[in-house]
Amino acid sequence: MDELAEHRDMVLEKIRAGHAVPAAASADDSWRTRQEQIVVSPSMPAGVRAGAPDLLVWAGDGYLPVIIRAHRTRDAGKGARFAPLADPLSVRPDPHHSARRHRSDRLALAHHYRQLTDLGRASTRAIGGVIGRGSRNDGAGPTQAADGPEDDAAVIVWHPLDAGGSAALPDYDRRFDDRLAVARAAAAGRPPLAFPSRIGECRRCQWWTRCSAELRAAGDISLLLAGDDVQVARAAGVGSIRTLADLPPVDLLELTRVLAQPAHVQVRARAWQAGIPLVRVDDRTSIRRADVEIDVDAESYGEDGAYLWGALLSGAEVGVTPGYRSFVTWDRLPSPAQGAVFGAFFDHLMQVRAAAAARGLSFAVFCFGKAAEERWMLGLARRYAGTAGVAAERAVATFCASAQWIDLLLEIRRQFVLPGSLRLKELAGEIGFAWRDPEPGGENSLAWYRAAIGADDGGSTEQRPAPDNPMAQRLLRYNEDDVQATFALRRWLSARLTRLPTVADLEGLSGAAFAATRPAG
Repeated sequence: MDELAEHRDMVLEKIRAGHAVPAAASADDSWRTRQEQIVVSPSMPAGVRAGAPDLLVWAGDGYLPVIIRAHRTRDAGKGARFAPLADPLSVRPDPHHSARRHRSDRLALAHHYRQLTDLGRASTRAIGGVIGRGSRNDGAGPTQAADGPEDDAAVIVWHPLDAGGSAALPDYDRRFDDRLAVARAAAAGRPPLAFPSRIGECRRCQWWTRCSAELRAAGDISLLLAGDDVQVARAAGVGSIRTLADLPPVDLLELTRVLAQPAHVQVRARAWQAGIPLVRVDDRTSIRRADVEIDVDAESYGEDGAYLWGALLSGAEVGVTPGYRSFVTWDRLPSPAQGAVFGAFFDHLMQVRAAAAARGLSFAVFCFGKAAEERWMLGLARRYAGTAGVAAERAVATFCASAQWIDLLLEIRRQFVLPGSLRLKELAGEIGFAWRDPEPGGENSLAWYRAAIGADDGGSTEQRPAPDNPMAQRLLRYNEDDVQATFALRRWLSARLTRLPTVADLEGLSGAAFAATRPAG
Protein backbone atom coordinates (compact mmCIF):
# COMPACT_ATOMS: atom_id res chain seq x y z
CA MET A 1 0.00 0.00 0.00
CA ASP A 2 1.43 3.39 -0.94
CA GLU A 3 1.36 6.59 1.08
CA LEU A 4 -1.78 7.98 -0.57
CA ALA A 5 -3.69 4.69 -0.25
CA GLU A 6 -2.87 4.44 3.44
CA HIS A 7 -3.88 8.05 4.05
CA ARG A 8 -7.11 7.63 2.08
CA ASP A 9 -8.07 4.53 4.07
CA MET A 10 -7.42 6.36 7.33
CA VAL A 11 -9.56 9.34 6.34
CA LEU A 12 -12.40 7.20 4.99
CA GLU A 13 -12.47 5.09 8.14
CA LYS A 14 -12.68 8.24 10.24
CA ILE A 15 -15.58 9.51 8.12
CA ARG A 16 -17.41 6.17 8.25
CA ALA A 17 -17.13 6.14 12.02
CA GLY A 18 -18.11 9.79 12.43
CA HIS A 19 -21.14 9.60 10.17
CA ALA A 20 -22.14 5.96 10.77
CA VAL A 21 -21.83 5.29 7.03
CA PRO A 22 -22.32 1.59 6.19
CA ALA A 23 -19.21 0.05 4.64
CA ALA A 24 -21.29 -1.16 1.69
CA ALA A 25 -23.03 2.15 0.99
CA SER A 26 -23.11 3.07 -2.69
CA ALA A 27 -24.10 6.10 -4.69
CA ASP A 28 -27.18 4.27 -5.98
CA ASP A 29 -28.39 3.64 -2.42
CA SER A 30 -27.96 7.28 -1.54
CA TRP A 31 -29.62 8.53 -4.71
CA ARG A 32 -32.67 6.42 -3.97
CA THR A 33 -33.06 7.36 -0.34
CA ARG A 34 -31.34 10.74 -0.23
CA GLN A 35 -30.78 10.08 3.45
CA GLU A 36 -27.00 9.86 3.42
CA GLN A 37 -25.17 13.13 3.87
CA ILE A 38 -21.91 11.49 2.77
CA VAL A 39 -21.37 8.62 0.35
CA VAL A 40 -18.00 6.90 0.79
CA SER A 41 -16.21 5.37 -2.22
CA PRO A 42 -19.17 5.83 -4.55
CA SER A 43 -19.75 3.51 -7.48
CA MET A 44 -20.57 5.71 -10.48
CA PRO A 45 -21.70 4.40 -13.88
CA ALA A 46 -19.06 4.86 -16.59
CA GLY A 47 -19.93 6.74 -19.75
CA VAL A 48 -17.70 8.98 -21.79
CA ARG A 49 -16.08 9.91 -18.48
CA ALA A 50 -14.79 7.26 -16.08
CA GLY A 51 -13.69 7.27 -12.47
CA ALA A 52 -15.15 8.38 -9.18
CA PRO A 53 -14.33 10.79 -6.35
CA ASP A 54 -13.52 9.47 -2.90
CA LEU A 55 -16.67 11.00 -1.40
CA LEU A 56 -19.97 12.49 -2.42
CA VAL A 57 -21.58 15.11 -0.18
CA TRP A 58 -25.33 15.66 -0.48
CA ALA A 59 -25.98 19.42 -0.82
CA GLY A 60 -29.79 19.38 -0.84
CA ASP A 61 -30.21 19.65 -4.61
CA GLY A 62 -27.49 17.23 -5.69
CA TYR A 63 -24.02 15.97 -4.86
CA LEU A 64 -20.64 17.65 -4.50
CA PRO A 65 -17.41 15.71 -5.23
CA VAL A 66 -14.63 15.39 -2.66
CA ILE A 67 -11.18 13.88 -3.24
CA ILE A 68 -8.47 12.83 -0.77
CA ARG A 69 -4.84 13.69 -1.41
CA ALA A 70 -1.56 13.07 0.46
CA HIS A 71 -0.35 16.67 0.23
CA ARG A 72 -1.13 19.91 2.02
CA THR A 73 -4.27 21.73 1.04
CA ARG A 74 -3.59 25.02 2.89
CA ASP A 75 -0.78 27.51 3.33
CA ALA A 76 -0.20 30.26 5.85
CA GLY A 77 -2.46 33.21 5.05
CA LYS A 78 -6.21 33.59 5.22
CA GLY A 79 -9.37 33.04 3.22
CA ALA A 80 -9.45 29.28 2.63
CA ARG A 81 -13.05 28.03 2.59
CA PHE A 82 -13.15 24.98 4.80
CA ALA A 83 -15.47 22.75 6.80
CA PRO A 84 -14.76 20.04 9.40
CA LEU A 85 -15.26 16.42 8.40
CA ALA A 86 -18.01 16.13 11.00
CA ASP A 87 -20.11 18.82 9.26
CA PRO A 88 -18.92 19.12 5.64
CA LEU A 89 -21.38 21.85 4.59
CA SER A 90 -20.68 24.24 7.47
CA VAL A 91 -18.27 26.16 5.27
CA ARG A 92 -16.48 29.18 6.72
CA PRO A 93 -13.38 31.23 5.92
CA ASP A 94 -10.13 30.26 7.59
CA PRO A 95 -8.46 33.29 9.24
CA HIS A 96 -5.04 31.61 9.35
CA HIS A 97 -4.76 29.69 6.08
CA SER A 98 -5.15 30.26 2.37
CA ALA A 99 -6.14 27.48 0.00
CA ARG A 100 -3.20 25.81 -1.71
CA ARG A 101 -4.03 25.71 -5.42
CA HIS A 102 -3.04 22.39 -6.93
CA ARG A 103 -4.15 22.59 -10.54
CA SER A 104 -4.40 18.81 -10.81
CA ASP A 105 -6.76 18.73 -7.82
CA ARG A 106 -9.08 21.30 -9.36
CA LEU A 107 -9.12 19.50 -12.72
CA ALA A 108 -9.94 16.22 -10.96
CA LEU A 109 -12.81 17.90 -9.13
CA ALA A 110 -14.06 19.42 -12.38
CA HIS A 111 -13.97 15.97 -13.97
CA HIS A 112 -16.05 14.44 -11.19
CA TYR A 113 -18.47 17.37 -11.20
CA ARG A 114 -19.03 16.86 -14.95
CA GLN A 115 -19.59 13.15 -14.27
CA LEU A 116 -22.31 14.06 -11.80
CA THR A 117 -23.76 16.55 -14.28
CA ASP A 118 -23.90 13.86 -16.98
CA LEU A 119 -25.76 11.60 -14.54
CA GLY A 120 -28.16 14.35 -13.49
CA ARG A 121 -26.90 14.19 -9.90
CA ALA A 122 -24.79 17.34 -9.55
CA SER A 123 -25.63 20.16 -7.17
CA THR A 124 -26.20 23.54 -8.77
CA ARG A 125 -23.31 24.78 -6.60
CA ALA A 126 -20.24 24.14 -8.75
CA ILE A 127 -17.73 23.50 -5.98
CA GLY A 128 -15.53 20.59 -5.00
CA GLY A 129 -13.61 19.64 -1.90
CA VAL A 130 -10.15 18.30 -1.09
CA ILE A 131 -9.05 16.55 2.10
CA GLY A 132 -5.29 16.74 2.42
CA ARG A 133 -2.47 15.58 4.64
CA GLY A 134 -0.10 17.53 6.84
CA SER A 135 -0.11 20.46 9.19
CA ARG A 136 1.30 23.96 9.21
CA ASN A 137 2.60 23.03 12.63
CA ASP A 138 6.05 21.39 12.47
CA GLY A 139 5.83 20.28 16.08
CA ALA A 140 5.07 16.84 17.48
CA GLY A 141 1.81 16.47 15.60
CA PRO A 142 -1.50 18.05 14.56
CA THR A 143 -2.88 20.76 16.75
CA GLN A 144 -6.34 22.18 17.21
CA ALA A 145 -6.55 25.95 16.94
CA ALA A 146 -9.32 27.79 18.73
CA ASP A 147 -11.06 28.62 15.45
CA GLY A 148 -10.33 25.47 13.46
CA PRO A 149 -8.05 22.47 13.05
CA GLU A 150 -4.48 22.87 11.86
CA ASP A 151 -4.38 19.34 10.42
CA ASP A 152 -5.37 19.28 6.74
CA ALA A 153 -6.69 15.73 7.19
CA ALA A 154 -9.37 17.06 9.55
CA VAL A 155 -11.02 19.44 7.09
CA ILE A 156 -12.48 19.68 3.62
CA VAL A 157 -11.11 22.66 1.70
CA TRP A 158 -13.77 23.74 -0.79
CA HIS A 159 -12.80 25.21 -4.17
CA PRO A 160 -15.09 27.08 -6.58
CA LEU A 161 -14.95 25.41 -9.98
CA ASP A 162 -16.60 28.00 -12.19
CA ALA A 163 -15.59 31.40 -10.83
CA GLY A 164 -12.59 33.64 -10.24
CA GLY A 165 -9.05 32.38 -10.29
CA SER A 166 -10.25 28.80 -9.74
CA ALA A 167 -12.34 28.55 -12.90
CA ALA A 168 -11.45 24.89 -13.38
CA LEU A 169 -14.57 23.90 -15.32
CA PRO A 170 -13.84 25.93 -18.48
CA ASP A 171 -10.22 24.77 -18.41
CA TYR A 172 -11.29 21.16 -17.94
CA ASP A 173 -13.93 21.36 -20.68
CA ARG A 174 -11.38 22.61 -23.21
CA ARG A 175 -8.92 19.89 -22.27
CA PHE A 176 -11.53 17.14 -22.29
CA ASP A 177 -12.93 18.13 -25.69
CA ASP A 178 -9.41 18.22 -27.11
CA ARG A 179 -8.52 14.78 -25.73
CA LEU A 180 -11.82 13.31 -26.86
CA ALA A 181 -11.18 14.54 -30.39
CA VAL A 182 -7.69 13.00 -30.31
CA ALA A 183 -9.05 9.66 -29.10
CA ARG A 184 -11.86 9.59 -31.68
CA ALA A 185 -9.45 10.36 -34.51
CA ALA A 186 -7.16 7.54 -33.38
CA ALA A 187 -10.07 5.10 -33.01
CA ALA A 188 -11.29 5.94 -36.53
CA GLY A 189 -7.82 5.57 -38.05
CA ARG A 190 -7.68 9.21 -39.12
CA PRO A 191 -4.40 11.21 -39.13
CA PRO A 192 -3.23 11.82 -35.54
CA LEU A 193 -4.26 15.06 -33.87
CA ALA A 194 -1.60 14.90 -31.15
CA PHE A 195 2.12 14.26 -31.04
CA PRO A 196 4.53 13.75 -28.11
CA SER A 197 5.35 16.90 -26.15
CA ARG A 198 7.04 16.99 -22.77
CA ILE A 199 5.04 18.23 -19.79
CA GLY A 200 5.60 18.04 -16.04
CA GLU A 201 3.73 14.75 -15.66
CA CYS A 202 5.95 12.98 -18.20
CA ARG A 203 8.58 11.93 -15.68
CA ARG A 204 5.97 9.81 -13.87
CA CYS A 205 4.46 8.32 -17.03
CA GLN A 206 5.09 4.70 -18.02
CA TRP A 207 5.36 5.75 -21.67
CA TRP A 208 8.02 8.39 -21.11
CA THR A 209 10.87 6.13 -22.23
CA ARG A 210 9.21 5.72 -25.61
CA CYS A 211 8.14 9.35 -26.03
CA SER A 212 11.45 10.78 -24.79
CA ALA A 213 13.38 8.80 -27.40
CA GLU A 214 11.15 10.23 -30.13
CA LEU A 215 11.42 13.76 -28.77
CA ARG A 216 15.21 13.58 -28.43
CA ALA A 217 15.60 12.22 -31.93
CA ALA A 218 13.65 15.20 -33.23
CA GLY A 219 15.25 17.71 -30.82
CA ASP A 220 11.71 18.77 -29.93
CA ILE A 221 11.33 22.25 -28.48
CA SER A 222 9.37 20.89 -25.49
CA LEU A 223 12.63 19.40 -24.16
CA LEU A 224 13.93 22.95 -23.71
CA LEU A 225 10.91 25.17 -23.08
CA ALA A 226 8.05 24.60 -20.64
CA GLY A 227 4.39 25.42 -20.18
CA ASP A 228 2.66 27.71 -22.64
CA ASP A 229 6.02 28.75 -24.12
CA VAL A 230 6.08 25.48 -26.04
CA GLN A 231 2.92 26.33 -27.94
CA VAL A 232 4.03 29.94 -28.40
CA ALA A 233 7.30 28.80 -29.99
CA ARG A 234 5.56 26.29 -32.24
CA ALA A 235 3.10 28.93 -33.38
CA ALA A 236 6.12 31.05 -34.35
CA GLY A 237 7.51 28.21 -36.44
CA VAL A 238 10.10 27.13 -33.87
CA GLY A 239 9.35 23.47 -33.28
CA SER A 240 12.86 22.18 -32.69
CA ILE A 241 15.84 23.11 -30.57
CA ARG A 242 18.02 23.29 -33.67
CA THR A 243 15.68 25.87 -35.23
CA LEU A 244 15.90 27.99 -32.08
CA ALA A 245 19.69 27.63 -31.95
CA ASP A 246 20.00 28.93 -35.54
CA LEU A 247 17.32 31.63 -35.28
CA PRO A 248 18.46 34.98 -36.75
CA PRO A 249 18.65 37.91 -34.30
CA VAL A 250 15.54 39.65 -35.66
CA ASP A 251 13.41 36.52 -35.39
CA LEU A 252 14.87 35.72 -31.96
CA LEU A 253 13.88 39.16 -30.71
CA GLU A 254 10.31 38.69 -31.94
CA LEU A 255 10.08 35.30 -30.24
CA THR A 256 11.47 36.42 -26.88
CA ARG A 257 8.93 39.25 -26.79
CA VAL A 258 6.09 36.72 -26.51
CA LEU A 259 7.71 34.04 -24.34
CA ALA A 260 6.89 33.95 -20.64
CA GLN A 261 10.46 32.87 -19.82
CA PRO A 262 12.68 34.37 -22.54
CA ALA A 263 15.99 34.54 -20.65
CA HIS A 264 18.89 32.99 -22.57
CA VAL A 265 16.64 30.75 -24.68
CA GLN A 266 19.04 30.68 -27.63
CA VAL A 267 22.06 30.11 -25.39
CA ARG A 268 20.24 27.16 -23.84
CA ALA A 269 19.36 25.82 -27.29
CA ARG A 270 22.95 26.09 -28.46
CA ALA A 271 24.24 24.42 -25.30
CA TRP A 272 21.76 21.57 -25.81
CA GLN A 273 22.92 21.17 -29.39
CA ALA A 274 26.55 21.06 -28.31
CA GLY A 275 25.98 18.71 -25.36
CA ILE A 276 27.09 21.31 -22.81
CA PRO A 277 25.34 20.68 -19.44
CA LEU A 278 26.11 24.10 -17.90
CA VAL A 279 27.01 27.54 -19.25
CA ARG A 280 28.69 30.11 -17.03
CA VAL A 281 26.87 33.42 -16.68
CA ASP A 282 30.22 35.21 -17.02
CA ASP A 283 33.92 34.91 -16.20
CA ARG A 284 33.27 35.67 -12.53
CA THR A 285 31.47 32.37 -11.96
CA SER A 286 33.06 30.42 -9.10
CA ILE A 287 32.46 27.28 -7.08
CA ARG A 288 32.88 27.62 -3.36
CA ARG A 289 35.15 25.01 -1.77
CA ALA A 290 36.74 24.43 1.64
CA ASP A 291 39.65 22.50 3.10
CA VAL A 292 37.23 20.22 4.92
CA GLU A 293 33.87 19.46 3.31
CA ILE A 294 30.74 17.49 4.16
CA ASP A 295 27.98 16.72 1.66
CA VAL A 296 24.63 15.94 3.27
CA ASP A 297 21.17 14.70 2.32
CA ALA A 298 18.08 13.80 4.36
CA GLU A 299 15.35 11.25 3.70
CA SER A 300 11.91 11.94 5.10
CA TYR A 301 8.52 10.27 5.02
CA GLY A 302 5.86 12.75 3.97
CA GLU A 303 4.89 15.06 6.78
CA ASP A 304 6.01 12.62 9.48
CA GLY A 305 9.60 13.80 9.52
CA ALA A 306 13.16 12.92 8.56
CA TYR A 307 14.41 9.48 9.59
CA LEU A 308 17.77 9.33 7.75
CA TRP A 309 20.63 11.81 7.47
CA GLY A 310 23.63 11.05 5.30
CA ALA A 311 26.98 12.82 5.56
CA LEU A 312 30.02 12.41 3.28
CA LEU A 313 33.24 13.78 4.78
CA SER A 314 36.09 14.66 2.41
CA GLY A 315 39.11 16.94 2.26
CA ALA A 316 41.94 17.48 4.70
CA GLU A 317 42.57 15.10 7.61
CA VAL A 318 40.97 16.30 10.87
CA GLY A 319 41.05 13.15 12.98
CA VAL A 320 37.57 11.99 11.89
CA THR A 321 37.15 8.99 9.59
CA PRO A 322 36.37 10.29 6.08
CA GLY A 323 33.68 8.89 3.80
CA TYR A 324 29.93 8.32 4.08
CA ARG A 325 28.19 7.98 7.41
CA SER A 326 24.46 7.49 8.02
CA PHE A 327 22.34 8.54 10.98
CA VAL A 328 19.07 6.65 10.90
CA THR A 329 16.11 5.38 12.90
CA TRP A 330 13.64 2.70 11.79
CA ASP A 331 11.08 3.62 14.46
CA ARG A 332 7.62 4.45 13.22
CA LEU A 333 7.33 8.18 12.70
CA PRO A 334 6.90 10.58 14.32
CA SER A 335 9.16 9.28 17.08
CA PRO A 336 11.54 10.80 19.62
CA ALA A 337 14.19 8.61 17.98
CA GLN A 338 14.25 10.94 14.99
CA GLY A 339 15.19 13.75 17.37
CA ALA A 340 18.10 11.72 18.71
CA VAL A 341 19.20 10.79 15.19
CA PHE A 342 19.13 14.40 14.07
CA GLY A 343 21.02 15.37 17.23
CA ALA A 344 23.77 12.86 16.43
CA PHE A 345 23.96 14.09 12.83
CA PHE A 346 24.21 17.76 13.82
CA ASP A 347 26.75 16.92 16.54
CA HIS A 348 28.87 15.19 13.86
CA LEU A 349 28.84 18.37 11.76
CA MET A 350 29.84 20.49 14.72
CA GLN A 351 32.62 18.10 15.77
CA VAL A 352 34.16 18.18 12.30
CA ARG A 353 33.80 21.96 12.19
CA ALA A 354 35.59 22.31 15.53
CA ALA A 355 38.35 19.93 14.45
CA ALA A 356 38.88 21.91 11.24
CA ALA A 357 38.96 25.21 13.10
CA ALA A 358 41.51 23.83 15.59
CA ARG A 359 43.81 23.07 12.65
CA GLY A 360 43.26 26.43 10.97
CA LEU A 361 41.33 24.84 8.09
CA SER A 362 38.26 26.16 6.34
CA PHE A 363 35.02 24.13 6.62
CA ALA A 364 31.76 23.90 4.68
CA VAL A 365 28.67 21.72 4.49
CA PHE A 366 26.96 21.28 1.11
CA CYS A 367 23.49 20.12 0.13
CA PHE A 368 21.49 20.19 -3.08
CA GLY A 369 18.33 22.18 -2.40
CA LYS A 370 18.47 23.23 1.24
CA ALA A 371 14.76 23.90 1.77
CA ALA A 372 13.88 20.34 2.78
CA GLU A 373 16.94 19.84 4.96
CA GLU A 374 16.49 23.18 6.73
CA ARG A 375 12.82 22.50 7.29
CA TRP A 376 13.57 19.30 9.17
CA MET A 377 16.72 20.58 10.89
CA LEU A 378 14.83 23.49 12.39
CA GLY A 379 11.57 21.56 12.80
CA LEU A 380 13.15 18.66 14.69
CA ALA A 381 15.21 20.98 16.89
CA ARG A 382 11.97 22.78 17.74
CA ARG A 383 9.89 19.61 18.16
CA TYR A 384 12.36 17.89 20.50
CA ALA A 385 13.67 20.97 22.27
CA GLY A 386 15.17 20.04 25.62
CA THR A 387 15.69 16.40 24.68
CA ALA A 388 19.14 15.11 25.54
CA GLY A 389 21.47 15.26 22.55
CA VAL A 390 19.27 17.54 20.41
CA ALA A 391 20.83 20.87 19.50
CA ALA A 392 19.08 24.06 20.45
CA GLU A 393 17.01 25.58 17.67
CA ARG A 394 19.02 28.80 17.91
CA ALA A 395 22.28 26.92 17.29
CA VAL A 396 20.78 25.18 14.27
CA ALA A 397 19.39 28.44 12.90
CA THR A 398 22.75 30.15 13.39
CA PHE A 399 24.52 27.45 11.43
CA CYS A 400 21.92 27.51 8.63
CA ALA A 401 22.44 31.27 8.30
CA SER A 402 26.23 30.96 8.15
CA ALA A 403 28.53 30.94 5.12
CA GLN A 404 29.51 27.37 6.03
CA TRP A 405 26.10 26.04 4.94
CA ILE A 406 26.05 26.05 1.12
CA ASP A 407 23.20 25.14 -1.21
CA LEU A 408 24.76 23.83 -4.43
CA LEU A 409 21.44 24.12 -6.25
CA LEU A 410 21.26 27.82 -5.42
CA GLU A 411 24.89 28.30 -6.47
CA ILE A 412 24.18 26.71 -9.85
CA ARG A 413 20.94 28.60 -10.36
CA ARG A 414 22.67 31.91 -9.67
CA GLN A 415 25.79 31.38 -11.75
CA PHE A 416 24.90 29.08 -14.63
CA VAL A 417 22.47 28.76 -17.51
CA LEU A 418 21.28 25.20 -18.09
CA PRO A 419 19.79 23.71 -21.23
CA GLY A 420 18.13 20.95 -19.23
CA SER A 421 16.77 20.15 -15.81
CA LEU A 422 18.02 21.49 -12.49
CA ARG A 423 17.07 18.21 -10.76
CA LEU A 424 20.05 16.42 -9.24
CA LYS A 425 19.28 13.10 -10.95
CA GLU A 426 19.36 14.65 -14.42
CA LEU A 427 22.21 17.07 -13.80
CA ALA A 428 24.49 14.48 -12.22
CA GLY A 429 23.60 12.09 -15.01
CA GLU A 430 24.79 14.64 -17.54
CA ILE A 431 28.29 14.49 -16.05
CA GLY A 432 28.34 10.68 -16.00
CA PHE A 433 27.29 9.95 -12.41
CA ALA A 434 24.99 6.93 -11.97
CA TRP A 435 22.97 5.75 -8.97
CA ARG A 436 23.46 2.10 -8.11
CA ASP A 437 19.72 1.58 -7.80
CA PRO A 438 17.95 1.04 -11.14
CA GLU A 439 14.95 3.09 -9.97
CA PRO A 440 16.27 5.99 -7.88
CA GLY A 441 13.78 8.62 -6.84
CA GLY A 442 12.10 10.30 -3.91
CA GLU A 443 8.69 8.78 -4.61
CA ASN A 444 10.12 5.26 -4.80
CA SER A 445 11.98 5.82 -1.55
CA LEU A 446 8.63 6.25 0.23
CA ALA A 447 7.62 2.73 -0.77
CA TRP A 448 11.04 1.37 0.22
CA TYR A 449 10.70 3.01 3.63
CA ARG A 450 7.28 1.49 4.20
CA ALA A 451 8.67 -1.93 3.34
CA ALA A 452 11.74 -1.38 5.55
CA ILE A 453 9.65 -0.69 8.67
CA GLY A 454 6.99 -3.26 7.83
CA ALA A 455 4.23 -0.67 7.60
CA ASP A 456 2.07 -2.88 5.38
CA ASP A 457 2.17 -6.09 7.42
CA GLY A 458 0.39 -4.98 10.56
CA GLY A 459 3.57 -4.98 12.60
CA SER A 460 3.88 -3.39 16.02
CA THR A 461 4.67 0.26 16.54
CA GLU A 462 7.89 -0.63 18.34
CA GLN A 463 11.27 -0.38 16.64
CA ARG A 464 11.71 -3.24 14.17
CA PRO A 465 14.94 -5.04 13.14
CA ALA A 466 14.93 -3.04 9.91
CA PRO A 467 18.70 -2.68 9.33
CA ASP A 468 18.79 -6.21 7.88
CA ASN A 469 15.75 -5.57 5.69
CA PRO A 470 16.76 -5.39 1.99
CA MET A 471 14.71 -2.22 1.57
CA ALA A 472 16.52 -0.57 4.47
CA GLN A 473 19.82 -1.34 2.77
CA ARG A 474 18.37 0.00 -0.47
CA LEU A 475 17.50 3.29 1.24
CA LEU A 476 20.97 3.61 2.72
CA ARG A 477 22.59 3.03 -0.69
CA TYR A 478 20.20 5.54 -2.27
CA ASN A 479 21.00 8.17 0.34
CA GLU A 480 24.73 7.56 -0.01
CA ASP A 481 24.47 7.95 -3.78
CA ASP A 482 22.58 11.22 -3.33
CA VAL A 483 25.41 12.74 -1.31
CA GLN A 484 28.00 11.20 -3.62
CA ALA A 485 26.19 12.83 -6.57
CA THR A 486 26.40 16.25 -4.92
CA PHE A 487 30.11 15.71 -4.23
CA ALA A 488 30.74 14.47 -7.79
CA LEU A 489 28.96 17.46 -9.28
CA ARG A 490 30.95 19.91 -7.16
CA ARG A 491 34.22 18.18 -8.07
CA TRP A 492 33.32 18.12 -11.77
CA LEU A 493 32.49 21.83 -11.75
CA SER A 494 35.69 22.75 -9.94
CA ALA A 495 37.86 20.79 -12.37
CA ARG A 496 36.18 22.03 -15.55
CA LEU A 497 34.93 25.48 -14.60
CA THR A 498 37.23 27.52 -16.83
CA ARG A 499 36.60 25.17 -19.76
CA LEU A 500 32.86 25.74 -19.69
CA PRO A 501 31.69 28.47 -22.09
CA THR A 502 30.07 31.66 -20.92
CA VAL A 503 26.78 33.11 -22.10
CA ALA A 504 28.72 35.62 -24.21
CA ASP A 505 30.70 32.79 -25.82
CA LEU A 506 27.59 31.01 -27.05
CA GLU A 507 25.77 34.18 -28.04
CA GLY A 508 28.62 34.90 -30.46
CA LEU A 509 28.82 31.40 -31.95
CA SER A 510 27.55 30.21 -35.27
CA GLY A 511 26.03 26.77 -35.65
CA ALA A 512 29.27 25.39 -37.13
CA ALA A 513 31.21 26.22 -33.96
CA PHE A 514 28.94 24.35 -31.52
CA ALA A 515 30.78 21.04 -31.40
CA ALA A 516 34.10 22.68 -30.49
CA THR A 517 32.62 24.12 -27.27
CA ARG A 518 31.94 20.78 -25.57
CA PRO A 519 34.34 20.31 -22.64
CA ALA A 520 36.57 17.26 -22.90
CA GLY A 521 36.01 14.40 -20.46
